[in-house]
Amino acid sequence: MIYFGGFIIFFTGLRLIIALFNLLGRQWLKDRSSKDEPRVSVLIPARNEEKNIAIIIEDILSHDYNNIDIWIYDDMSEDRTLQIIKRYADKDSRINIIQGNEPSAGWLGKNHACHCLSLHAQGEYLLFLDADVNIKKGVIKSAVRHVKKHHLALLSVFPVQKMHSFAEKITVPLMNWILLSLLPLILTKISSKRSFSAANGQFMFFDADIYHREKFHEKMRLRKVEDIAIFRYMKTKGYKVQTLLGNKQLACRMYSSWHDAVHGFSKNVFEFFGGSKIIAFLFALLTTFGFLPVLFGLPIIFTIAYFSMVILIRIIISAVSRQNIIHNLVLAPLQQLSFIYVIFKAFKLQKQKATFWKGRNIDV
Repeated sequence: MIYFGGFIIFFTGLRLIIALFNLLGRQWLKDRSSKDEPRVSVLIPARNEEKNIAIIIEDILSHDYNNIDIWIYDDMSEDRTLQIIKRYADKDSRINIIQGNEPSAGWLGKNHACHCLSLHAQGEYLLFLDADVNIKKGVIKSAVRHVKKHHLALLSVFPVQKMHSFAEKITVPLMNWILLSLLPLILTKISSKRSFSAANGQFMFFDADIYHREKFHEKMRLRKVEDIAIFRYMKTKGYKVQTLLGNKQLACRMYSSWHDAVHGFSKNVFEFFGGSKIIAFLFALLTTFGFLPVLFGLPIIFTIAYFSMVILIRIIISAVSRQNIIHNLVLAPLQQLSFIYVIFKAFKLQKQKATFWKGRNIDV
């Protein structure tokens, strides 16, 4: 018990150091202007997005980056998504619509949509955006400047997550809480190791020449978590890549209900741990019940140190992620229980091959 408690203290301290590293390293997409405006193709796969599609279209049309072409793939939406897109396309010639069909055999829906979008793109850069992202003035200029300055083949960005409901507040913060306490984001750029990979399909900014040559979504056509798979592949091939956190001009409301959040995270939670179910399960146990061996196996000073570090990790990651610190501290126990449930749900769905997303089974 003493040795196990000591390991918990060490592991928690290491996570605190990584969180501090991400805070002090200022791993955000910085606001930068770009003197030139190379053509950027904005590519949006959309399936049943009638609540979001008008918002992202208006964001892009009101953007301060003029040299763009916009391609939206309507992936057989069953709501008013296509009608809304057509309304905007009739008013602005920069908007182009691709009406999708059922994905070919051997393809997952989003990967197929992104690949089809890339075949029409005309820009020097390809910006893949999810339909629920809010992108304000300055983001594309900042991305262009950053990619050019660091000679990147891919820049991925985690938007600031908007959370309105109680269900969102006990689930959505888990993503950054895991990522930013286990991975110093700077290593996504400076290290060639696949293990130092992170990406977010909500914002993927590619060098178009490299993308067209490699056809990344085609290569990863059966990968449920295609964004991280692409990032790892690009590292293996020697391309320069990087993942950053979003600024206030880039935001997203990922899920609006407990059901959507649990199902959303259960389809990709294992990828945060290199695809290892065992490591994910052990991490969940250690972070949820790790206080027990510390409390009962070590002197009280170590218990105080442990809880102090746990609280500091929450504070730092909330600050780095631009999330409400008080909410994340108060709701931490419920977030941990949600994490345990997400792990359990992911095990169950994968065993049953019953992971559905946007009405499609993605366990193929």
